Amino acid sequence: MKGGRLAPWLLACVAAAAFFTNLGGPRLWDRDEPRNAGCAVEMLQANDWITPRFNDEVRSHKPVLLYWLMMTSYSTFGVNEFAARFWSAAFSVAVVLLTYDMGRRLFNPEAAFWGALALATSLMFAMAARIATPDALLVFTVTLSMWVYVWGVGDWSKPDSQYYPETWWKVALLYGSMGLAMLAKGPIGLVLPTAIIGMFLLIQRLPAGPATGWRRWLTPLMPFAPLHFLKTCWFMRPALAIVAALAVALPWYLWVGVREFAWIQGFFWEHNLGRATSAMEGHQGPVIFYVVAICIGFFPWSIFFLETILDVGAQIGRRVKETPGLIFLACWCGVWITLFTIAKTKLPSYVTPCYPALALLVGTALARLVSGETPVSRNWYITGFAISIVVGIGFLVGVPLAIDQFIPGEAILAVVGIAPLVGGIAAIYFFRKNQPGVALSVYGGTSLAFILLMFAFAAQRVDHHQLNQPIISLLRESDDELFAYNTLEPSWIFYGGRAIREVNGDETLLRQSIATSRSPLIVTTRGHYDRLSAEMQQQLSVVESVPYFLRKDDLVVLAPGDSPLAKTAALRKSSSR
Repeated sequence: MKGGRLAPWLLACVAAAAFFTNLGGPRLWDRDEPRNAGCAVEMLQANDWITPRFNDEVRSHKPVLLYWLMMTSYSTFGVNEFAARFWSAAFSVAVVLLTYDMGRRLFNPEAAFWGALALATSLMFAMAARIATPDALLVFTVTLSMWVYVWGVGDWSKPDSQYYPETWWKVALLYGSMGLAMLAKGPIGLVLPTAIIGMFLLIQRLPAGPATGWRRWLTPLMPFAPLHFLKTCWFMRPALAIVAALAVALPWYLWVGVREFAWIQGFFWEHNLGRATSAMEGHQGPVIFYVVAICIGFFPWSIFFLETILDVGAQIGRRVKETPGLIFLACWCGVWITLFTIAKTKLPSYVTPCYPALALLVGTALARLVSGETPVSRNWYITGFAISIVVGIGFLVGVPLAIDQFIPGEAILAVVGIAPLVGGIAAIYFFRKNQPGVALSVYGGTSLAFILLMFAFAAQRVDHHQLNQPIISLLRESDDELFAYNTLEPSWIFYGGRAIREVNGDETLLRQSIATSRSPLIVTTRGHYDRLSAEMQQQLSVVESVPYFLRKDDLVVLAPGDSPLAKTAALRKSSSR
């Protein structure tokens, strides 16, 4: 099965179960999901396929490809959570299959299977597959570009391979795929995949044989020798590459630039250069940020990271030139993680495009474990399974204590820990019976269970505690002009179906903002309302109040005291006494 014809079908079923089960159940999370989903709604309503807008303002955060896709799914499934997330899940299934095929071409079907299975059931990748953000789309377009490259090279086992597509149309297809990545996330869709392939070629094109004498101390710098670097760049056909990528991406960038130059300015200056040179919105971290993020994000399979490093290191160390696939995957991970480590703004999702490479590295180590070829001690793998057991116990013990602080009465969420606990115990049992393949299969099954418990069950339970529906209904049904005072959740705009004017500042600014409105309706927090002057509180009555999700505060809706809403709220309040 692991290397048979049914392997891709099994992987597709596992990935579909992990990504599509209860996909539309929980409402849109965080701030990015409703912003992206709402932007596509506004573009669809305006029949505008060029300029991204949200809350009646130009949205310069991301390029247009995600919104185009969401607009097609809205047209098919209606405007709902499933439609907003559909393409993230669908493309993630495709990434799993592309990863399998890459592994098959670079190594063997067994390594490809274990790598693709690990990818499909890893925490951060599954999260990206189930949310309405560009992350899954970027992972897909980058993985597609890498697949085209691997396919374009042809036979990776040939000792005289040039490791670059020999025909012009394959090069054009490679960089055309990167053009799609530019439409998904911006310049990084071209720059980083090119840097990965370039780094790999710089290493592979070095003269054979070890350096001698004092030159061996310069070995790490040899790929960057000026002449060697320039020759490698020219070898990659840069003119054709640029033309192919821009042929796909440039028409839309020019069109939106002509129509709304503010989008071009905001996207390139603020959201690309700004995020690289400064920590935006408090998203920062130490040098080891992404090491920690990947160890968490790739769980349950990150328990094999140390074993993978030892196994891959042993293979590369003995025969560098004979392990091009491993070198390529190491460049994929190394270039991506290094460049985002240098960038000032840091988020765990920024490195998910290197997860397919990471998964295949783990897959090669696991395949060698099953075949008995690995030089790594079996005790290391038993230690890894023991870590899974500890994590499972941590969930069972820690979740009831931690969750009660934010969502009382949801101690049942601790059941998520059963999957890694049972998986670790069962894997050790079969491993000790000298059945590593069975141990990994069982562990893969419990990894799928972990993902389903986490996202299809726990997320739905947590979502039930979002009690803002009365406020959203009020915003959707009211004809009043809507304001948000010092707090604005994008989900109000998406679910309310109306633009909300944001007012950030002191009471004076609020007075000025609502002065010209005949019937303002204001959403704010109880804390901000209590800080208003007595005079302002007399003018504005609280017509609705609900708990603020995951915050120790309430959301309140304010309306002028003489408005019909205020009078209705007063009657309701008096009748309830």
